[in-house]
Amino acid sequence: MPLHESSVNFQNLIRDLAEMYPFDIADVVVVELVANSLDAKATKISIEYSPQKKVLVVQDNGKGMSVSEFDEYHDFAAGLKTRGTGIGFAGLGAKVSFNIADRVITETKSKSFSSGSNWSLQSKKKLLWEDIKPINLEQQGTRVEVHFKPDVIASYGSTETIIKLLQRHFMPLFDSKLLELYERLNLYSRNIRFIANSQVVQPGRLTESFNLTGIREFFPERKDKLFGYGYFGVSESEYPVASDVCGVMLCTYGKVIKADLFNQFPGSVGTKIFGIVEVPEFVKYLTTSKTDFIKRKNFREFERLYDPIRKEFKDWLTTIGIESPEISSTDESLELEKEIKKLVEDVPELSEFFGFWHRKNILKKDYKGDIPSIEKEGISSTFPIGEGKKADGQGIYDEGDIAGKTNVEDKEGNTNASPISRKARGGPKIAFIDAPDRIDLGWIEGNNIVINSGHPSYIKVSSNPKTRKIHSLFTIADVIQRYKGAEGINPDLMFIDRMMSVWGQK
Repeated sequence: MPLHESSVNFQNLIRDLAEMYPFDIADVVVVELVANSLDAKATKISIEYSPQKKVLVVQDNGKGMSVSEFDEYHDFAAGLKTRGTGIGFAGLGAKVSFNIADRVITETKSKSFSSGSNWSLQSKKKLLWEDIKPINLEQQGTRVEVHFKPDVIASYGSTETIIKLLQRHFMPLFDSKLLELYERLNLYSRNIRFIANSQVVQPGRLTESFNLTGIREFFPERKDKLFGYGYFGVSESEYPVASDVCGVMLCTYGKVIKADLFNQFPGSVGTKIFGIVEVPEFVKYLTTSKTDFIKRKNFREFERLYDPIRKEFKDWLTTIGIESPEISSTDESLELEKEIKKLVEDVPELSEFFGFWHRKNILKKDYKGDIPSIEKEGISSTFPIGEGKKADGQGIYDEGDIAGKTNVEDKEGNTNASPISRKARGGPKIAFIDAPDRIDLGWIEGNNIVINSGHPSYIKVSSNPKTRKIHSLFTIADVIQRYKGAEGINPDLMFIDRMMSVWGQK
């Protein structure tokens, strides 16, 4: 059988891939292999692990791989899947496994293709895979066998721990009501089952499993169109999912992306809150590790999905007796926004983050009657054809407030042919909230950068307007720096220093 060698520097790549995840690599391997099985529309996904042999086997009855998919599976130089097409990336689980494994045996059968590979580390710098014939698959599907190194101790040493790992990352697929929803959405079959060490895990109702009280079911909607389903409740025990997880599980395609309390502070009941919200459109905003959302480039689009859920959660907290502090905008907020606008030329990240006006090309006649393209400080433009109307779809800009018209040049050339311009509403605004129980100086909530006016340091400087302004600007810089880090961007640890330095020189 032919031998193939991975020609790229796989050592750096698999290390970088592993560092994207906030949990153990042995867990990552299972989660990524299962995600690929789900994308393959499998109805049976079997996970077997032998702690003695250090061998993990994940097998499904999905559609199997095509020739091109099989090649991409082994190609370290191949790009990751386009966002919005599923929750798995080709071969990512197998590739990441080489941080802790020395052999991966893969077999796959589809309608038009059948093949296998024995992929192994020949040395620290040499990774080879050999073509083999699949011998363990009787029907369509894929089987991946991972041989961990002798010193690896996986967290899933028993059937129970495998099930807990699957539930933590694919919680909705263990809820019979949500499985019916997935079938109606044509995402998965309601008959999908996980098999852990030969034990079939039957779905149930999670509201009953966690003994939830104060349950609220809801369908988030945007412009009278439903885009998801969810429920909240209070469990009888703390941390019902895992010892470090509580809150609402934000999910897409059955994958738990993150637990969220939407920047609320529910006090002692917070550790008992459990909920699930499934939004298929969230799949467009996933980070590569699928453990958070990328919002920086599509802030408004993401907020149109996220904000209705946040509002529903805050309203539900009120019904169970937990009042959220009120967010307020003041003259101080406007003054801070003016200060920020002064800095955008020297700190361009502020313009990108707040959505301040930026330079755009517009059309304007010169003295010869020509219409060159020149730059003017101003507004984002749209270019409709013919009569315009108020926008009613999604997009990067807000809806127009009035109908627009395209001016058409007449025979004499007296009327300028110019684009219709609409003023784009800015990004996050600055607001204040009195939250003395929170340690945060500030945070992002909805379309606001919130400054905690109940924080001891804010209270300490509140009597001096100049000192209070410095404190607030520092808080804004801190929030942006943390936000960029959470978004998967390499954080600029000098951002606060740069912003404050520029402000000090104005």
